[in-house]
Amino acid sequence: MSRIREGSALAGAGAIAFSVLTAIALTFGGAPGGNYRESDVANYVAIGHLPTVIVTGYLALFGVLGLICVFAYLREAMSAESVHKLATSIFWGAGLAAAASMAVGWGLVTGIAVAAAEGGSSNPGNAAGAAISHPETYALSDTSLNVVFGSGGFMLGFALIALMVASRGTLPNWLRWLTLVIGVLAIAAPAYFPSFAIPVWGIVMGVWLIAAGRSSRHVVVATQARA
Repeated sequence: MSRIREGSALAGAGAIAFSVLTAIALTFGGAPGGNYRESDVANYVAIGHLPTVIVTGYLALFGVLGLICVFAYLREAMSAESVHKLATSIFWGAGLAAAASMAVGWGLVTGIAVAAAEGGSSNPGNAAGAAISHPETYALSDTSLNVVFGSGGFMLGFALIALMVASRGTLPNWLRWLTLVIGVLAIAAPAYFPSFAIPVWGIVMGVWLIAAGRSSRHVVVATQARA
């Protein structure tokens, strides 16, 4: 039987926040990546777009915090199973490495637009400014996104695979197998296309944790009432 503990609602909200806020940051932040388009780069470093970059960057970081919350909850929920201690430790370590990579990656992505705004040609005493060309800006942005989905997605994939092994008796089998499939896809996240699966896991895991937590509390209340 699945073991649900106090804090499942917070963990579920954290998982959903990770998926939703990451998607918002990617959609509205507009960091150029994938195919090069000079107009995309120009729009990203435009001074009028800077507030959007900063806000979406903060949202992405709050999303990473949500990922840490759900990982911390799952680690505690699985820790009572002594036979899964090694897998649980691998899950926790790889998960923290993934979260750290994502946080650093989002900082780098945001920093590109901030640097463009602060180092433009209007700098006193520097007629040329510190601005770089659009192709160079694109290269920096694409590289920074690879820290998010490359290092971060890669390590998250291994964390989810370890979670599948460690969560026997904690998560239902259908969710464990879904976690395994998405973990394998996440390993290929540097190719960008499979990265769509990562937010799917966060939404499904978050909804299940919230729903299971409510069901567990209802069972406890009903048992106490009969007693």
